[in-house]
Amino acid sequence: MAVLEYTDTHLTVRLSGARRVFGRWRPLAIPLAAVTAVRADPAAARAFPGARWGVATNIPGLVNLGSFRRGGSRDFWDVADPDRAIVVELDGAQYDRLLLEVDDPEAAVAAMRARL
Repeated sequence: MAVLEYTDTHLTVRLSGARRVFGRWRPLAIPLAAVTAVRADPAAARAFPGARWGVATNIPGLVNLGSFRRGGSRDFWDVADPDRAIVVELDGAQYDRLLLEVDDPEAAVAAMRARL
């Protein structure tokens, strides 16, 4: 599960527990200026993530975790339960999209929109 932290200028994504080992050890820092949209989207989180790019784990129906490429876009996934997933659209960042599982998707979306 992803833990979202904010500063005045950045969104920091930290993975918790074993997901740090299999997905990303270091936190992912994204400038808030790069965030173009955010939404709760279980359907997007159920889609095939694409080809693995770098360190990634894909066990269909169980977990998608890490960096993936699909149709020319680069995405970072941390999703085991698609019903608790949010999608963060980015422009000019290392990734084009972040698909993240959070405790409360509606609250996470509202918090991020308030920062933007």
